[in-house]
Amino acid sequence: MTRRRLFVVLSTVALALTLAAAAPRADAVSFVDKQVQAGGLLIQSSINTYGQAHQFVYPPKSMVKKGGGLPNSTIIWPANPWTGKVMGPGSSRGTYTYALGSDGRSYRLTMHLSKGKFVLKSAMPAWFKAERNTASKHNLLLLQRYLTTYYLQHDTYPETLDQTTFASPAYVWPRNPWTGSAMTAGASLGDYSYARPATGFTLKVKLTSGWTELGPIL
Repeated sequence: MTRRRLFVVLSTVALALTLAAAAPRADAVSFVDKQVQAGGLLIQSSINTYGQAHQFVYPPKSMVKKGGGLPNSTIIWPANPWTGKVMGPGSSRGTYTYALGSDGRSYRLTMHLSKGKFVLKSAMPAWFKAERNTASKHNLLLLQRYLTTYYLQHDTYPETLDQTTFASPAYVWPRNPWTGSAMTAGASLGDYSYARPATGFTLKVKLTSGWTELGPIL
């Protein structure tokens, strides 16, 4: 290839790249849609602040609106740049759709653009889940030890298990790490289940992965 021909080829490539860079993208987000996205990030910040303050249980749908109870939602809330009015739930451009996970610990916030959608989502962090599950297991071990001591004193296991089972002040009743309240029998995270069959007992605690069980030590 001659130098002249090489120069022509390189010049053509350079011109093509310049034109490609200068030409607007057909799928580029418009300035107004960028404002919608920014509004979504502001709403997400309020949702996340609420979740962090409530053990990563995110707000119900009724709260995700101006003045709905989210932190700073009365003072700071985005406007729909297409209408100039307060941004609210809907399916038209400049509105949003908020969907809460079945357990309340995840959500999906969809911002409706003039073309397409902008999705924001979050969920309970893995480290938080592991921490609370570990604390629940420790509570289960503590109750197992209490039941063992009860057996040594009475040669049987109690028919029921609650805060009144152990009268001695030496027994410190565990707290549910998910709620901060005293641990109770139930089916929610951090709750326990106790049953005394003909022999022994079954003792369980509810984790994010399901129930885990302990039996008698003796």
